[in-house]
Order: sequence, then C-alpha cells, then structure tokens
Amino acid sequence: MGQEFDSREREGANSLSVEFIKAAVEQYRTNQLQCTADNLGVKDAHSIWFDLPKLKKFIADIENLAGSSDSSVTDEDLGIRMYYAAYPENFENSNVKKEYHKCHTLIMIPTKKDSSSGQTIHRDFNPLESTDDRRLALATVNAMAQNHGTLAPPDNCDGESY
Repeated sequence: MGQEFDSREREGANSLSVEFIKAAVEQYRTNQLQCTADNLGVKDAHSIWFDLPKLKKFIADIENLAGSSDSSVTDEDLGIRMYYAAYPENFENSNVKKEYHKCHTLIMIPTKKDSSSGQTIHRDFNPLESTDDRRLALATVNAMAQNHGTLAPPDNCDGESY
C-alpha cells in the first residue's frame, strides 16, 4: 500500500487544514453549485472521484510517451492541467450516463514546460500527436486526456467527509 511515514514526514506530506477544506467546500456549494441550480436548473454534482490506479496509469502514460518523443524531458517539465467542463446533453458517440448530462466534470490534459520565449509557460500538449508541434493537439482526432471519474450525486455520496 506504500511506505509508512513517521510523524515528521506526515506533517510535511501534501496537506490542507480540515478547517480550510470545509470552508472551501461550503463556499463552492453555497455559491457555484447553488448558482448552477438557480440559473441553469441543473442539479449538479458536488464531487468527482477517480480511482488511484487510473490516475497512476495516466501519469505513467504521460511520462512514458513524453519521454519517448523527447529524451530531454524531465518529471519537472511535465504537469497536468485540469479544465472545468460540463458533459454535453446530447453528444454522439458518447458513453456518458444520461444522469451526467449537463453536470460538471474535470478534464485532465498533460502539460509540458516551455521556456523558449524567455518565460516559463506550461503548455497543453498531446503526447499522442505525431508532429513536432504538440501545441496543435486540438487539431487531432484524439488527445491524451482523462475524465472518467464518478460524479456524486447522481452516484452514491457515501464515504464523503466534506
């Protein structure tokens, strides 16, 4: 399941205060979620869950494909941008559950650091793209991306703490 942390390592692990998490979740539910309900008539989800193996595979695929196309790429050059999105109501060739239509989601897109202009820019890029100019990712049929999470609601909210 992973290595054990001693108490000093636990304090430095990725963390936020419970107080902040509760305040931020409440802020979202009071404002953005309520605004969506009031103005769009959509009973939207308030959380999305991704299983860890899927996330690890997505990250490994980004690392492997980016590295195979450019051996100078380091882990520090790579990242993931999360776009807020909403499932289209009627989208052909989609296996999206009907209950998810119009609900928000996250779409994760790989990024790669670009310092060629003198400033550091984390550009969206598509490791599946076969051309040298990966910024043209949107011109292709498929881009490396991930969004197959589970929305709650409509799916079960059991297990949520916030």
